[in-house]
Amino acid sequence: MGNSIIDSIIKKFNNEDVIRFSDKDGFSEIKSWCHTGSPTLDYNLRTFGLPTGIIEIAGKSRSGKTTLGLMAMKDFLKNNPDNGIAVILSSENRDNKDYALQLGIDVNKIIIIKIRYVEKMFMMVKKLLDDVDELFQERKLGKPKFFFLWDSVGATLSKSELDTMEENTETLSKKFDRGDDISDLKHEKVGAFAKSAKMFAKFIMSEMYTRTIHFVMLNHQYDSIGGIGPTIRKSTGGEWIELIPCLRLSMKLKGHEKIDDEEVAQITEVKVVKNDFGSRKKTDIRILLGYGIILSQDDVDYALETGILKKEGAKKVSFMNCKLAWSSPREFFKLYYSHNKLLKVLHAKIKSSMQKDLIALKKSYLDAVEDNEDED
Repeated sequence: MGNSIIDSIIKKFNNEDVIRFSDKDGFSEIKSWCHTGSPTLDYNLRTFGLPTGIIEIAGKSRSGKTTLGLMAMKDFLKNNPDNGIAVILSSENRDNKDYALQLGIDVNKIIIIKIRYVEKMFMMVKKLLDDVDELFQERKLGKPKFFFLWDSVGATLSKSELDTMEENTETLSKKFDRGDDISDLKHEKVGAFAKSAKMFAKFIMSEMYTRTIHFVMLNHQYDSIGGIGPTIRKSTGGEWIELIPCLRLSMKLKGHEKIDDEEVAQITEVKVVKNDFGSRKKTDIRILLGYGIILSQDDVDYALETGILKKEGAKKVSFMNCKLAWSSPREFFKLYYSHNKLLKVLHAKIKSSMQKDLIALKKSYLDAVEDNEDED
């Protein structure tokens, strides 16, 4: 069957939903991406950062989940100053404005929606999407882009869970007063949250056909113990968490870097559990406490290998004709305060260079595919 037949079939539909498979490009489905703050992590994800779509960032407490999510939101706001709508869906009610300010985020541009149960979140998000569309059309602002940060999946209830808890609280109080047995308290319906959350996630996916949406879910993890083999870290929320996201990251605290016995930074391993765009390589990121994600050892090694940084003896490197002390964690971290602007330029150069490498990698892959097709 010739190409002319395929072309004729596609023309009969005459819409963007029916296209030739060869017209799809690996990155064309990603409407935008948000840098994580770690050039090496962005490169290893093969998407320049967190892409549009539903993304899970999971881990135990203090692993850096919130920092990674907020760093991506910061980049989203930077790249979309006029049409970017950033929203935190807060079920934990522990949103730290001071920490967001320390990360350099303009908190005036972030909307917080407090949620008690997932069905309410569904309604609130749908209303927000419709209202923003209407506002942008009235003011002729073009198309809005959205970044949602759900904090967190594990702390959000379903409506039936909340109703059961409230009923039990009232019943418990009465039974205590009377000294009655409390073993007959009601239990929430099994799977109620998972069903509602899955429906909400499917709604978000359907909206992505016509909208640019980054939907990042922060989630808790627990150790699944039992059986043969190593302990497995699992996410809360139900099986849909494993199926629907296009990208799933698992974060694990590896250790701290100290100065005079004081913790100043942490090293976190980011494991890619699922990635619809290719690579599942592990990456270590460095989080400077009170500052955010900074250059990791892998980033520095890359800069030295590519000549972005040049060695000046055993204890110094040079960048843009400026010599920097780099021989110890103390000196390295001090640079973020004494040479902040210079470090930002260095960070941008490393990021830009890695992006060019990634584009070249993608091109070499496509060329190899075309060569194989020619041989066939």
